[in-house]
Amino acid sequence: MPPQNASPTLSPFAVQELERARGLTRLGRTAEAEQAYRGILSREPGCAHAAAALARLLTATGRATEAEALLRPFVQGAVPWPEALSARAAALKLLGRREESLADYRRAAELNPKSGVAAHNVASGLGDAGRDREAAVECERAFALGLDAPETWLVYGRALQGQRRYDEAERALASAVAKRPGYAEALRDLGQLIWMRRGDAAAALAPVDAALAGAGGPLLPVLAAVKIRLLNHVEGPQAARDFAEQALAASGGDPRLTLEAAQLLLETDPGRSRDLAGSVLARAPQDASAQRVMAHAHLALGDGPAAAAISERLLARDPTDQEAAAALATAWRLSGDGRYRSLWDYAALVRAQSIDTPRGWTSLAAYLADLQAALEDLHALAAHPIEQSLRGGTQTPQNLLHAEHPAIAAFFEAVEGPIRAYRAAIGEGDDIFRRRNFGDHRVLGAWSVRLRPNGFHVDHIHPQGWISSACYIGLPAAIGEGEDHAGWLRFGAPPIPTAPPLGAEHYVRPEPGLLALFPSYMWHGTVPFGGEEPRLTIAFDIVPQPAAAPTMT
Repeated sequence: MPPQNASPTLSPFAVQELERARGLTRLGRTAEAEQAYRGILSREPGCAHAAAALARLLTATGRATEAEALLRPFVQGAVPWPEALSARAAALKLLGRREESLADYRRAAELNPKSGVAAHNVASGLGDAGRDREAAVECERAFALGLDAPETWLVYGRALQGQRRYDEAERALASAVAKRPGYAEALRDLGQLIWMRRGDAAAALAPVDAALAGAGGPLLPVLAAVKIRLLNHVEGPQAARDFAEQALAASGGDPRLTLEAAQLLLETDPGRSRDLAGSVLARAPQDASAQRVMAHAHLALGDGPAAAAISERLLARDPTDQEAAAALATAWRLSGDGRYRSLWDYAALVRAQSIDTPRGWTSLAAYLADLQAALEDLHALAAHPIEQSLRGGTQTPQNLLHAEHPAIAAFFEAVEGPIRAYRAAIGEGDDIFRRRNFGDHRVLGAWSVRLRPNGFHVDHIHPQGWISSACYIGLPAAIGEGEDHAGWLRFGAPPIPTAPPLGAEHYVRPEPGLLALFPSYMWHGTVPFGGEEPRLTIAFDIVPQPAAAPTMT
């Protein structure tokens, strides 16, 4: 085992082969690079450099499980090599095992306390966990250690935003862009924050427009994709379609822009959408994103069986693919296939009950009043985030799981009983929803939405969830009681155009303290409402957690 903070000794053979493998990686020849790394390990099984580099390559190519297993022997013992810990942490992060990933990053930083990169990694892990205050502190430690990377400024900006330090957050994100003018993630976050703070489309688009003006080559389609998504939310789908067509022509048919355009064209020109998705699949038949767009194009053209066939293949590859499950249910409904009801059994799978009164409050009404006041204080922005379902309202930028206010922290106690009752009621089974109903569960993330009058949620699903929710905290008098369902939660209306059009099939009437639970793959949205008062909710996603493992949040 190497001494603390030291890099393991390398043989001349390993030095030469590592350099060759890294060169192959830089050239994009990943299969040859993998073979070279494995060649080193076959001759020198204890070469930590080769193991860490191979694990990073595997993680980057979607094989994080394999990467984590490869590195396990290299991170055992009292003083493992910090780089091996960091490489395994990256794999664990991709696998969604965030607490374990953060633990590895923390241990690597302890073993290498003068490394700004190690401090950055800890900050990133804390940010992923929604621990914004701690993430900001670690970013500041990384800066003090001499790190001035745009990635760290991005993590710092997100952590500041989560603490509602919006002026500082905007400056931090602008610093990330200044240090790397074509930094797509930072440009997206900066544009979104400007939009949410001011509701000013031109100001939100200005940073990415400036970056596009100086961009060329492979960077152009990446930045164009950022602008397309911003445009779709701040100026509307027609503006996004127009720009997508221009960018696609200028890029010579870039696959990323091809799929962006295809998705936007579903409503206005589904035939062209199908052709564009087909052009990507001709080059990359296994591309899951292209397959999804193709399935959506078939739905828009009224070909349910073709959409179902694609969705079934996607689910065979990944049984937890919520987007494929939603498309399959829609295809079956469009085709009159009775199996539709096995996926969308509203009576069995959509259930609503009041949350419990948490400890410290004498009544549910008293608790809801305190919770509403705490949440209202968090809604300090002016407009909705991009790439979300919300229209005409605001969403809290921080994960409520880590909120410090007692009323918000108590919410997760108040919903635990209803969640367990829901799981007991749906039972176990072989279908794609019930077969995950084993062991324990954990809340993946939680947020609050404040809809203004005439606001709504576009019909959507939650791709990362298993069970999703809507809990009603404060309701306007304009919530309807009749057939208009104003302000109600609705199910079954796909946002994907279909031929013929498919409407909502099921509704839940909001009540203060009511928690609705349902499968994450179910299309759900909100009917717009009038009046002058807002509608305040909390939503969260749940995923299975094996009983033998510690519960993580």
